[in-house]
Amino acid sequence: LNGVLQSHKFLRRGEARIRKRDYTVIYIGISTSLLVDETGRVRGVIAIFSDLTETKQLEEKIREADRMAAIGELSAAIAHEIRNPLAAISGSVEVLKSELTLEGENGRLLELIVKESNRLNEILADFLLYARNKRPVFNKIELCRVVGDVIDVVRHHSSYRPSIMIRVESADSFVYVYGDEDHTKQILINLIVNACQAIDRGDGRIIIRIETDAENVVILSVSDNGPGIPEKILPKLFDPFFSTKKDGTGMGLAIVRRLAGNLDIDIFVQSSEGAGASFILQFNKIPAPKPVDQPENPAKSQLPA
Repeated sequence: LNGVLQSHKFLRRGEARIRKRDYTVIYIGISTSLLVDETGRVRGVIAIFSDLTETKQLEEKIREADRMAAIGELSAAIAHEIRNPLAAISGSVEVLKSELTLEGENGRLLELIVKESNRLNEILADFLLYARNKRPVFNKIELCRVVGDVIDVVRHHSSYRPSIMIRVESADSFVYVYGDEDHTKQILINLIVNACQAIDRGDGRIIIRIETDAENVVILSVSDNGPGIPEKILPKLFDPFFSTKKDGTGMGLAIVRRLAGNLDIDIFVQSSEGAGASFILQFNKIPAPKPVDQPENPAKSQLPA
């Protein structure tokens, strides 16, 4: 505004990007004009601010839909061209491994081929999961039960170790939300596995907290006590194939954002380097079913008058 006063040039249309304390971003549109009196003297500046966040989010969704449409067209062909020779390679190596006894460098090379073949198959599977635009089937799901099922799955994942404590905190025993149960489980599995991988040493702690705010929105957070996420990495966190892990595919969080978008779930990240990370999901709550009123004495109510 000072610049407008000094230059006497107004701004027809400008935009500003503001990052809030919770790391969410809002976009503001700015238009300015000069306030002059009857003598033509500039007395001030009139500024009009408008919230462009929803417009920007819609534009981003449209751009992402265009990108995914292009990826979807290629994914089937890529899967066919890669998976067929990969299956032949993996099968042949498994046969050789079972029939040959190799030691030293030859044995190490054979193990490397098996390991990298499995890793390539995992990358391909993640890519296809990300690229497919499977329409979710919305139903009423009980979130506490879904979280319990997911924890049982994660405890059998290779990234989990007994020194990691996973705790669930919820004021309510039953919390009902709208969503696709399979998609919701996939989101939570990826987030909890990501938290396990972030805790690379020592005792770990993962807290899954479920709460309902004043606006009847269910907030589910997955928090860990890992090393945290540097601020410069946060904008790239959900990009496909971006990973800071040595053996990471870079698809886990990309899949999370993809599935969350399909379910219309808002997702946020709170983190600072050295202080762990929290991934926050926002669901629309379904009120728990009310019990059917029963007469105080059912037997008595059946007696003739």
